[in-house]
Amino acid sequence: MDESGRAPAALALYARVLSATSLDAAAHRLVSALTADFGFTRASIGLHEYSVTRLLASSGLDLSNPQAELPQRLVGAMDEAIEQGVALAWPLAPADTARDWIHIEHQALQHHTGGMLATVPLGVAGEAFAAVSVERDQGPPFGADELLRLEQLLVLIAPVLRWMVFGGQPWHKRAWRELLQGVFALRQPKRRVTRRVLAAAALLLLFVSAVPLEDDVSGRARIEGAQQRVVSAPTDGFLKTAYVRPGDRVKAGDALVDLIEGDLQLERGRWTSQIEQHENAYAAAMAKSDRVVASISMARIGEAQAQLALVDEQLARGRIRAPFDALVIQGDLSQAIGAPVRQGDTLLTLATTAAFRVIVEIDEGDIARVQPGQAGQLVVSSLPWDRQDLVVERISPLSKAAEGRNVFEVEARLAATPSTSATSKPAELRPGLIGRAELVTGRMPLLWAWTRHVVDRVRLTWWSWRG
Repeated sequence: MDESGRAPAALALYARVLSATSLDAAAHRLVSALTADFGFTRASIGLHEYSVTRLLASSGLDLSNPQAELPQRLVGAMDEAIEQGVALAWPLAPADTARDWIHIEHQALQHHTGGMLATVPLGVAGEAFAAVSVERDQGPPFGADELLRLEQLLVLIAPVLRWMVFGGQPWHKRAWRELLQGVFALRQPKRRVTRRVLAAAALLLLFVSAVPLEDDVSGRARIEGAQQRVVSAPTDGFLKTAYVRPGDRVKAGDALVDLIEGDLQLERGRWTSQIEQHENAYAAAMAKSDRVVASISMARIGEAQAQLALVDEQLARGRIRAPFDALVIQGDLSQAIGAPVRQGDTLLTLATTAAFRVIVEIDEGDIARVQPGQAGQLVVSSLPWDRQDLVVERISPLSKAAEGRNVFEVEARLAATPSTSATSKPAELRPGLIGRAELVTGRMPLLWAWTRHVVDRVRLTWWSWRG
């Protein structure tokens, strides 16, 4: 083929291969075009992947049995050309100077088939991935010029076949290939900064996935008094005076609430007069020596005295006093003066200020990792700069709904050793304060701690779907 016809022939061969829709179809079209248009007795093409070469197509050869002798000879010749990275021919032309290359497989193939043969490796970016072998029964041996023309004829075919090879691979093989290419590209000197960034990212990933650190669960927390008492109305009546409001601190014995005593005072006067009447009747009966009337009067005196003692007790209970040093946390009665109350109605709620307990609401997905005795820390909204140490004491066995999720109440106490911060004092804490608490539940890598909830939800969804 002369110089003027070489380019059109290469383009025609390129167009014929490019019109194929798959790698196998392109391979068959290539070998058919080589035998029909260029006068070769047989043309074969093999794909080299993972250090193994397999025949894709061969004109005039049945490939249903790849272990037959001729296919194995063809594969050997292709491997020989791919490993050396040069086009090989046998027998050698008289003027051929490339006699230092290894031709063992080509000699064996030529001995088996006779005639002349040549093999051209196909590659992209210096990487050989396939080889084309051509044979002819008659004519001179393939010389260096003819091998060069054959390489130029196939130069446009290599990228097409490479693209088809990649397109037909599974996604994981393509991803692995891209990864390897990226790794090899990092070896270039201009990628030094990228290598350092990736190395730092790998070390960080190794740290968060392998190094166990303290793991904790958090939840909404509120402070309560260790002892709380509800103050109820001792009798039916009306509110007279309220001495305290929520937030006030009281001492043991301080007056809290007075009830209106008007009816009781009238009742007391009535029973007092009854006693005087019965005493006069008793004196008159004794003067007349009427023992029966005297006995009846004495009994009535005792009954009136008992009723009077009851009224006096009710009067004493009309002023409600604080049972211990406490903080009023609930019950604003200043706007209910004169309102009627019934015996047992809740008036005030008191909480002791000597000791506190902390109630932490823990999500149901984290409660299994919380155990009594674990440590934690509390930060209240009014003192965000300070932390208070906690110790878990008990876990409520029942859950409740809070903000669209199920939570368990965990009771904790403030540790004996206060926070190391000097900006707040335990005296600044009081029942009713709200904040956040973190409970240390053990040690685990950060990566698992960050992804644990997602994995648990995926696992639960999978279980529900399968169930």
